[in-house]
Amino acid sequence: MANIIPFRGIRYQETSPKLSRVLAPPYDVISTQQKKQLKGSSPLNVIRLIIGNPSHEKHAASDYKSAQKFFSDWRKRNILRQDAGPLLYVYQQGFKVQGKTYQRTGFIALSQLTPFGKKKGGILAHEHTLSGPKADRLKLMKACHSNFSSIFSLYPDKGGVGKLLKKITSKKADITVNYPSEIQNRVWKVSDPKVIREVQRKIKNATLFIADGHHRYETALAYQAFRNKNDKGRMGTRAIDYVMMMFVAMEDPGLVILPTHRMLPQRLITSPRLLLSRLSSLGELHEYPKTIAGLAPWKWMEKLGKKEPAIGLSFDGKKLYALQFAKSVVHSPLLSDVSDPQKKLDVTLLHRLILEPFFGITKEKVEHEISFTSKADEAVKRLKKREFAATFFLNPTRIEQLREIAMKQERMPQKSTYFFPKLVTGLVFNNLDSF
Repeated sequence: MANIIPFRGIRYQETSPKLSRVLAPPYDVISTQQKKQLKGSSPLNVIRLIIGNPSHEKHAASDYKSAQKFFSDWRKRNILRQDAGPLLYVYQQGFKVQGKTYQRTGFIALSQLTPFGKKKGGILAHEHTLSGPKADRLKLMKACHSNFSSIFSLYPDKGGVGKLLKKITSKKADITVNYPSEIQNRVWKVSDPKVIREVQRKIKNATLFIADGHHRYETALAYQAFRNKNDKGRMGTRAIDYVMMMFVAMEDPGLVILPTHRMLPQRLITSPRLLLSRLSSLGELHEYPKTIAGLAPWKWMEKLGKKEPAIGLSFDGKKLYALQFAKSVVHSPLLSDVSDPQKKLDVTLLHRLILEPFFGITKEKVEHEISFTSKADEAVKRLKKREFAATFFLNPTRIEQLREIAMKQERMPQKSTYFFPKLVTGLVFNNLDSF
């Protein structure tokens, strides 16, 4: 069951447009250049909490101490202040994708921690995780005793939570800020105990699916285990037994999933012709008849993928190939340990039938061997600059595929989904020492 509770969020005491200067994207999508820009935007930018020193990629012990000092100092100076009463925070993002306007609505509350898939109506994962980010986030939690960003979860809305949220969002928001400039973020603080109890009741029996934040959820479990040594008390009554989470209905019309493309370094591919020959043994190779430009190539690849799973491949950012997997690949012994739904997933076929056997990139090596981007145009530009030897392009994972695989308690390869837009970091924090 989904055990959620309201909380006293810690928030910046700034208003728009100043608020936009202290916000940031999630820590794991911030580039080195962006870190420097965020640090320069304001001395109070949340980058100083989530990434201690933007001048380098690897975190030193001083980074976590620095984050702790900033967090403590900002609270003492009332730059950050804890809200007076336990609240739910309804959070809506308005944005555009490929010219179409969307609104994604959910709410932020605390969710009781439970190991993945251990009980009916619990919390399910859909992706494998990487070891590096978990170690980093655990050190930060130990230093600051807080959640600085929300985990993003999905739930099937059988109880009609969406109707309740619609009533709330029909009123004027407490916080409105454009960040980034093309995305409108609005927050409503919900203090009415009756409304809170109604939301709790309607979502109580729901199964939760982690959409974004697998690393942070596993880190929260590790932090709870770490604190269990000294923090006594009945499970479920302590702040460390909960994690800050954003809840969005699977039926929400604003849910958008983008693909995450895989960029391979030069040292892995010495002969494009040989790779194409090896790929042809897995299905039918198609060549896009024109140069890569605009949306047309990706629509073409998406159309191919509706018949059989298909992936794209380019070596130079100009010519695009598509591999349409043969139906017979589902019988490969390399897929013997995964369910039928996974055997129809392009990202699983890419990892199991190509990246692992052709290049030796196992799930343990992914974070060291592959670079990722959700932006196809970025991958194309970097190929043209010869920064990478090749990019495998993917079609978006569908929400029903995520649900089906998670329900079987299986996990897709790392970074199989990219929910757009990302939740903004800096709107609300959660203290893990007390409610």
